[in-house]
Amino acid sequence: MARWGKAGIRLTSDQAARRDAAIRARRAASTARDAADLEAAHQAWREGRVIPASITTALDARGLCGPAVDEACGAREPDVDRWEAGDLYPTWEQLPLLAELRGVAPRFFTRSHGTLDPRASSLRFHLAAGDDPLPAPVLFYRSEIVAAVVGPGPGR
Repeated sequence: MARWGKAGIRLTSDQAARRDAAIRARRAASTARDAADLEAAHQAWREGRVIPASITTALDARGLCGPAVDEACGAREPDVDRWEAGDLYPTWEQLPLLAELRGVAPRFFTRSHGTLDPRASSLRFHLAAGDDPLPAPVLFYRSEIVAAVVGPGPGR
């Protein structure tokens, strides 16, 4: 079977073998990067570095809200709302499901993504009528909330 290169040029068996080896190397490097990124996200999760505002940012960017989000994340209503409010820390099993739903890597939730206007986000549904001033974005979980899910760790 003929193997073709750029512009319809037939590859020799050596050229095809080199190309296949380069493809395998790129895939292996990508898999290693993905595994390292997942491990870094897991470590950040264990350390309580998930940022509630990043969850809100990710969901709002795709207009995701409601019980279907909780269900997709393996959570019960209103757990995702509580994650956003900083009242409940997601489990490790839930964070990758949230990342998959949103189409980002789990590490996305351990990084800040700029300021968040509560009036333009799903947080507006949690505000009582006439709330003024609007609350600031929730940027961290209290250590006791993290410890309730992750367990006590060094320094906690």
